[in-house]
Amino acid sequence: MNWRRLYATAQKYAVIGGISVGGAGCWSFLVAGLCRIAFQLGDNESVLLIGLPLFIVLLVVFIRHLPKPLRKAGMLSDDPKKFGPWFKP
Repeated sequence: MNWRRLYATAQKYAVIGGISVGGAGCWSFLVAGLCRIAFQLGDNESVLLIGLPLFIVLLVVFIRHLPKPLRKAGMLSDDPKKFGPWFKP
């Protein structure tokens, strides 16, 4: 693996992972906070019973579905397989 394919792969995992963790964290924090207010839950119940499972589910959903929109938006490099046969090991 050469440095260009390594860079594209590292960029892909870092960008998708970072945006997925950030998005899932924001949404789960918001929903857990709203459920805490609406249902008069304590901190531990709202975070552990609502926020954590929602964070895990949203993280998986974002990781699976974000690469295509991010590539269309230009935030990701081309797929490492598209660099051509001269860049393959």
